[in-house]
Amino acid sequence: MALATARRAAAYVRADVPVRTVLCALGAAVCAAVYALVTDRSPADVASSGQATLSELAAHPHAWGVGALLAVLVCKGVAYALCLGSLRDGPIFPALFLGAASGVLLAPLPGLGVVPGMAAGMAAAAGATLRLPVSSVVLVVLLLGSSDMIPVVILAAVVAFVTAELLPVRPAPAAPAGTDAGR
Repeated sequence: MALATARRAAAYVRADVPVRTVLCALGAAVCAAVYALVTDRSPADVASSGQATLSELAAHPHAWGVGALLAVLVCKGVAYALCLGSLRDGPIFPALFLGAASGVLLAPLPGLGVVPGMAAGMAAAAGATLRLPVSSVVLVVLLLGSSDMIPVVILAAVVAFVTAELLPVRPAPAAPAGTDAGR
């Protein structure tokens, strides 16, 4: 979903790059501000790449309430899509963080747990975003620092990759007539 929204943001920005890039950046800043107001947590959770926040989430997953996890998923997801489509932010660590947050949110499911949930979420997010399942598995296993979760990571990355490949791709909207896009 974030990649489809990023494609729409990129098509939107093509019509007037300087102005619309600033508008997308302001949209991402609004997402960070809304998150901070709603959760009383740092806006850096949304505004940063997620690398530092990922280690905080891994170290203290129970410090994040369900509301904070849902808010970070929505706000960071929207900000991530806007930045990916306009500011050309990197796709890897925001996707890993969103996957880890999803995994922590789903950890209470029977038989899952926090570490397997985070591992599966990160692998699924990396596999769907990068479309490189083997690289996604290696990346997540290296980040986890343990080979205990390899079966879970492989399964999540492959299922996410296959699902992303099977989903229909909608073409990006065309730039409005009379713009400089495509020249």
